[in-house]
Amino acid sequence: MTDTTYRRRLLGTSMFAGAALVAAASLMAAPAMAQTAPQEDDAVDDIVVTGSRIARQDYVANSPIVTVTAEDFQATGSVNIDTLINDLPQFTPAANATSNNPSNGGQANVQLRGLGTTRTLVLMNGRRLVASNASSVVDLNILPTALISSIETITGGASSTYGSDAVAGVLNFLLDDDFEGVRLDVQYGESDRNDADSNSVNLTIGGKFGDRGHAVLSFDYSHRSPIFNAARPFSAISGFSGASPLGSTVFDAQNLPTTAVVNGFITGAVAANTFGFNNNGTLFTYQGARDYVSPGGIDYEGFRTAGPLQQTDFAYNTGPLNYGVLPQNRYNVFGTATYEINPSAEVYTEFLFSQYETSNLLAASPAAAGTGFRVPSTNPFISSELRAVLNSRPNPAGTFRLDKRFSALGSRVGNEAVSVYQITTGIRGDLEGTRDWTYDAYLSYGRVDDTTTQTGNVSRSAVQRLLDDPFGGAGNGATAALCAGGFNPFGESTLSAACQAYIGRTSKNTTVNDQRVFEINLQGGVFDLPAGEVRVALGGTYREQNYNFVADASLSATALLPSFNGTTTVLTVQNDIAGFNAQNSLSGADQVFEGYGEILIPLLRDLPFIQSLETNLGYRVSSYDSVGVVESYKADANWVIFDALTARGGIQRAVRAPSIGELFSPQNTNFPSVGSPTGGTPVAPQFSGDPCDIRSAYRSTSGSNLAATTNAAVRTLCLAQGVPTQVIDTYTFPNQQVQGLSGGNPNLFEETADSYTVGLVFQSPFSNAWLSGFSGSLDYYNIEIANVVGTVSVTEQFRRCYNSDGVSNPTYDPNNVYCTLFSRDRASGQVTNTFETNANLGALQTSGIDFQIDWNAALVDLGLPDWGSLRVNVTGTKLEEYKRQDLPGGAFTDRTGTLSNTFGLTLPEWKSLTSVNWNMGPVGLGVRWRYQGSALNFNNRAQVIDAIDYFDLNASWAVNDTVALRAGVNNLTDEMPPVYAPAVAANTDPSAYDVLGRRYYVGLTARF
Repeated sequence: MTDTTYRRRLLGTSMFAGAALVAAASLMAAPAMAQTAPQEDDAVDDIVVTGSRIARQDYVANSPIVTVTAEDFQATGSVNIDTLINDLPQFTPAANATSNNPSNGGQANVQLRGLGTTRTLVLMNGRRLVASNASSVVDLNILPTALISSIETITGGASSTYGSDAVAGVLNFLLDDDFEGVRLDVQYGESDRNDADSNSVNLTIGGKFGDRGHAVLSFDYSHRSPIFNAARPFSAISGFSGASPLGSTVFDAQNLPTTAVVNGFITGAVAANTFGFNNNGTLFTYQGARDYVSPGGIDYEGFRTAGPLQQTDFAYNTGPLNYGVLPQNRYNVFGTATYEINPSAEVYTEFLFSQYETSNLLAASPAAAGTGFRVPSTNPFISSELRAVLNSRPNPAGTFRLDKRFSALGSRVGNEAVSVYQITTGIRGDLEGTRDWTYDAYLSYGRVDDTTTQTGNVSRSAVQRLLDDPFGGAGNGATAALCAGGFNPFGESTLSAACQAYIGRTSKNTTVNDQRVFEINLQGGVFDLPAGEVRVALGGTYREQNYNFVADASLSATALLPSFNGTTTVLTVQNDIAGFNAQNSLSGADQVFEGYGEILIPLLRDLPFIQSLETNLGYRVSSYDSVGVVESYKADANWVIFDALTARGGIQRAVRAPSIGELFSPQNTNFPSVGSPTGGTPVAPQFSGDPCDIRSAYRSTSGSNLAATTNAAVRTLCLAQGVPTQVIDTYTFPNQQVQGLSGGNPNLFEETADSYTVGLVFQSPFSNAWLSGFSGSLDYYNIEIANVVGTVSVTEQFRRCYNSDGVSNPTYDPNNVYCTLFSRDRASGQVTNTFETNANLGALQTSGIDFQIDWNAALVDLGLPDWGSLRVNVTGTKLEEYKRQDLPGGAFTDRTGTLSNTFGLTLPEWKSLTSVNWNMGPVGLGVRWRYQGSALNFNNRAQVIDAIDYFDLNASWAVNDTVALRAGVNNLTDEMPPVYAPAVAANTDPSAYDVLGRRYYVGLTARF
């Protein structure tokens, strides 16, 4: 039977050598070296290169491929494979282990080129893995890391080869399913602050059974401990919030207290201020923190501390109470077996099982603005000072607003318990009587079960009953208590166990996602041309996905709750839950039938300057239940000019059908970040926060504010949108989050992407020892995606509505499309709802240059002592363009060289990863240099985020034929991430920058 394998080595310089850990060949896989032809032991193997279905006896790849190995993973010192992937310059880190709020439930998702996790297809041994969420994205946590031998990444559309989702490219994990023997590997690491410890243990057993069978079984356990934001200086003061445990109110603009009474208690206060409640029963203003009596502690004092994050106004510091790194306990089992019935039939099966637990932890539940409360003027806990202020209103008996953070219930905790399994079984072999045709047919079934348990939620209706009760819920002897002690909302609240149970809610959500795949592939030679053999691949696929998310009844519950409509207090139907976002259940399914064809045509050979020229053409047609029939295609070429120089490139049309979540997700509440209206050193107005806030750069005239001439237009627009006349000139917004709605759209249609790549590969033809080991590649890529499925973020809504870019709303029209995506509370003027529902927007365009340089040499060949060998690898990317168009025909927004407050959009122009390795016998030493270039703050272009350099050291020693040791130091210089606002989380982008600081690891591998 023909031995068809996935490529284990390198084409030209498409290999990323990394910081390989070197050991004796009998202990650890030898580091892969750059090469242009197969080694002798592979001469009879047919190779399937990622991006093609055609097997061939060479290593030619028409699309740029980056390959990393198991040794590169060990050099990261991490127990999670996404750490290595996110180090590669071609990837833009997305939500991962550092994603606490916003969070993706501890999943490890990756994306190429910043184009979104939904547009990067993840494969294992060339086959699809079951997705872990409604967005059809694979969680890398489920992979059997102990068996990963190499990882191949191709850039550009690959839908004609693999189907939907391969828009930005493909990430293919290749497993060592031919492993023989017994291997035990253990590793431990922690930071130099004695936290962030991690460890892993894996055992792999493999060998033959009978004369024609082979089996491998691998067990893997890993543990990752959490750290809190409080444990790092950059994040200890973060999470600016106006919702504090003290409670606060913004008086209705139509029922304001008198200035005289307010000033009588707080000098300099105005009626439109936000008022907080001190523990001693007095009031204070958020603006200027007038008469504020701090309870003490970093949560109350953080933003009052001198430094770049200092605020002159009151702000509650939620950051230190949040996780900076999520905990994880993970178990993986993987088994594979093959049995050759005869040369024409080999049966095979794979079994993957993964189970892990993780959690995210947030500050106590806030209930503010749209999720806040109305307090009757008869509440028994109203202090004398507050009573006097209330009585000065035109309607003293009117209700008033209450915002509150419920610290008495403790932190919000979301615990995830995830179980995944996937079974694949198939048959493959030679087609007798043909030239050399082979077939491969398989069935695959995968299922993900995820249970999320949330604690710390608050029932708004239960709290409202306590507020409405004439005795505050405590009873008076004649009237039974709603809960012992009742609820005093003014100042820090101490709740009895009965009251905690009365208002607190624990929720449990369940998710089940499964995937069924049947696929058959045929490939082989058809006839010969003068330049070589024409080869063809044909096949078909059936794929089905079913997704079912059942939200806890408390998360989807509604209640009749009071709100102020600008005239009076009325009851309206609202979400009952505060804390974790209210959610509704989601169920959906999609299926697709596909057929494809691919042909490899050698065009010319053995001519001057044309050693060989070939083209690879591919076409796929897919029929979806959701979007109907779609088509994709490719046309690639490979031109070997002479031995040392090869040109390659191609064009691709890729498609992506919208995911189940994008199609069918109901409208759910979320709280996107908008940032703070002021910041920097010294504190100055910023183009962030609510643009109607008088402190923001949209309205403030302090300093060198560039928007000062447009202040009148912004003010008029704010009035037209609902900021009351009574507060327009004193209006401030005390929070950095606003309430919004996100959801699906069943009328979505497919995205289409056109991409092309062109590049050169150079392999040194020189015999000189200094030059013979040199190779390099240079590739240009260009990707344009039309009908992009997505949402317009709230920060982009604000920026465009208030004409920050100068072109989106030059007349400051309240009916501008961006202005209609959010609304304001008529009583306070605060943003109460933003709409971030999915739609087929305009376009995404990105282009850039990937480069790679490899060099290796034995020191003795360089005229130096015979002290081993050196190897250098540099891989990098230069981002030329990244633009987004939110509406068809609208202006493009340039994000090249910027970062923002959204995961996956840190896009510096330059990124690189360099490794230098020295090997001598059983000993190896290496250094890695991770470089991320400077970037502008997209929401505050005056702020430049400096480039950052991370240096890692690693070492290995093959003690004997059985045991090998390794150790390393990552982030040697203890670099902390940059601080900017508005940020993704914790004052930075924790996915793109190293949040742990200096850390160490040690490991041992024993093979028997």
